[in-house]
Amino acid sequence: MFIERLKKLNPSLVTAATRLHQAGELRANTYLLDTATMTANTRVIRAEADRLGLSLYAMAKQFGRNRDACDAVVEGGIEACVAVDIQCMEAVARSRMRIGHVGHLVQPHRGSEDAVVTARPEVVSVFHHDIAERLGAAARRAGIEQAVLLRVIAPDDRFYFGHGGGFRLEDIERSAARVDAIDGLRVAGVVSFPALLADIEHRRLTTTPNLATVVEAAQRLRRAGFEIEQVNAPGTTSSGALKLLADAGATHAEPGNGLHGTTPLMVFDDESPEVPAIVYVSEVSHFDGDDAYVFGAGLYIDKVLGEYGLRAFCGRDEDVLDRVYPAEMAPDGAIHYYAVLHLPERHDVRVGDTVVFCFRPQVFVTRARTRALFRNHDGTLRLGDTYDANDARPVDGVA
Repeated sequence: MFIERLKKLNPSLVTAATRLHQAGELRANTYLLDTATMTANTRVIRAEADRLGLSLYAMAKQFGRNRDACDAVVEGGIEACVAVDIQCMEAVARSRMRIGHVGHLVQPHRGSEDAVVTARPEVVSVFHHDIAERLGAAARRAGIEQAVLLRVIAPDDRFYFGHGGGFRLEDIERSAARVDAIDGLRVAGVVSFPALLADIEHRRLTTTPNLATVVEAAQRLRRAGFEIEQVNAPGTTSSGALKLLADAGATHAEPGNGLHGTTPLMVFDDESPEVPAIVYVSEVSHFDGDDAYVFGAGLYIDKVLGEYGLRAFCGRDEDVLDRVYPAEMAPDGAIHYYAVLHLPERHDVRVGDTVVFCFRPQVFVTRARTRALFRNHDGTLRLGDTYDANDARPVDGVA
């Protein structure tokens, strides 16, 4: 779905990936991150947020929390991250990026609270009073006051499976007072997810009931005397989505896939300024008839746009951009050992050829590696270190 946009706007990323892989410098099963383009995308999003008066936290899970990519985002003007889970908090802390928001989408588990407050996040989301109590105890041990966001829910809100939970809108004043009374905590705002979703039929983004819920919660809490600093509204965020959030009353957004140019709006609108900056690099392992088997341990497509025909570049030299083949992944629930390229009867594909995919990823849930691509002033290329896709630790060996 993003492959034509990649070819049009950033073809050099495909040819660079092919050249580096064929030279033995870049291994299969690696997400390659174009840091210069990520910095440029971040600047676009940052500028629009500044124009609208919105604050931003970067979501790093989509690009595997790669520390070089985190640094590129900081260079572009977003200095703090939202840590979707504790692994993300610990991984991002090894980069130049600050910890801005912890606890959304995954709550701090028992035993992690001291590490969370020690990381000094600006805010921590809480879904339940018991979690708030544990966090307050950790804040007291650290001798600090921790600002928290209340995850607010209402009957008509929409959630992905496993994303439910929070304080009910109908009781929000009472819930906020109870949390705010915990020594060591201060209620600073409200949050929900997703605030925006892709409307595939009409090729646009639409606001969800969740967004109206958090805006109403903020209004009610302000009337009750709370100083609400954040109305945090993450989901499908890019520069073109920010006005919808600002007009509704949000104060904070959390771009993720927008940083590397793979959000739905970039499919719906050819004029979207963000450029694809991430590819998954693999190689042809073997054949079964006219099917080429491709290493696929890192394949995971975030299907917010539904099912679509996956395709990939495959070649070994500069003409790789003209060699695009339909691809098929293992079905959901199966182990991703390989993907399959369906080749025509006459083809020139060989074992060892480079395969380059471009889609909307969630790198942190895969068995892939990540590496940053740096473009030197003299036109040469340089690769960053190899990192694990989940906790962004350096990887040794050949895997």
